[in-house]
Amino acid sequence: MDTDDDISALEEEEEEVALLCHANPSCELELSHPSYNPEPTCSSPCNSEPSCPPTQSSTTSRDDLLSSDNEDDPVTSLASRTPPYSFSASRRECRTVVRYVIQSARTQITKEEKFVVYTVEAQRFLQYSEGEDGVSYEPILKKCATFERRYSEFLSVYNALMDSHRSLMEEFEGFPKKVLIGNFSMDVITDRCKGLARFMNFVQDEGVLSRTAVFSKFLYHPEVTISNNLLLHSQFEEACPILENTYILLSSLHWDTGLILRTLCQLIVCLHAVSNYDRAYVFSQIALKKFKSHSNRKIGKGLYFPLLMFCDSLWRLLGKDKTYIRSKIELLRKQRRQEDVVPNLLDVLRDEIALRTLH
Repeated sequence: MDTDDDISALEEEEEEVALLCHANPSCELELSHPSYNPEPTCSSPCNSEPSCPPTQSSTTSRDDLLSSDNEDDPVTSLASRTPPYSFSASRRECRTVVRYVIQSARTQITKEEKFVVYTVEAQRFLQYSEGEDGVSYEPILKKCATFERRYSEFLSVYNALMDSHRSLMEEFEGFPKKVLIGNFSMDVITDRCKGLARFMNFVQDEGVLSRTAVFSKFLYHPEVTISNNLLLHSQFEEACPILENTYILLSSLHWDTGLILRTLCQLIVCLHAVSNYDRAYVFSQIALKKFKSHSNRKIGKGLYFPLLMFCDSLWRLLGKDKTYIRSKIELLRKQRRQEDVVPNLLDVLRDEIALRTLH
């Protein structure tokens, strides 16, 4: 188990949210509390029956995971202290998991068709053991990512996973069947909400399934494609909320460091472009913290120097102390041994998008 990595990621997550809250003290990142069964067997944020398969995740103590939790901060503190998220001093062992909830559903009508769109919330939780078989969940932070998908998109993922991992997928029962008549009825939509949430959490809990390209693309590829196009066409204001939501989702999943770094840098330049300098400064601090890791600098090597130059300009604009940034810039210049022209961060990001589109 990657316990140390998981704890490090959680601590980094909490520090990032603290930065965001400091930049916008009035912000309240909403959490829709998942429904749960009052029986002690399982309090599960799954929109489903009270039974959850074991999750492939790290196990550690609650004190380690929440050492930086701030009770007074409405964002960085735990989202709830009421059942089923309450805990006793004797219950120390827990692990972190990602859970999906179908928050709402709405009917959408276009010129070509009518269909239902399901709004999914994704959030990282602490999972506690409750006796022999029971578990309960406690949201780590008051933030979650949301995205909308159609039933047909869920069905495509299900069918693809059945083709590629049938032995694992046969353990899951209850995927909502396709309905030709009455698919807009409240009963059908309600059943689908429960079944689709159970399906996503089952896939998430199976490490092999959750890491497949088809599931990863289902989670965030549509939003990544949209934000890339907006960035290419200088529609920065429209891109900002999509990029921030995508960054929250990717951070919760702890997947694809390269994409996380690119998304973060895209968000920074978009915020700067719409003159939201304070918010850009907050996310720039998060980006610099991430690039302290040697492995992250290697993964995002094409972004690091342009990011430093971007931060140097932003810090000067805001009157911030540039000592740390200037020292890193000078170090990189010495390593290069020449006065290379450093490309603009926005240009680098656009070139990467264009290159990935070609491939």
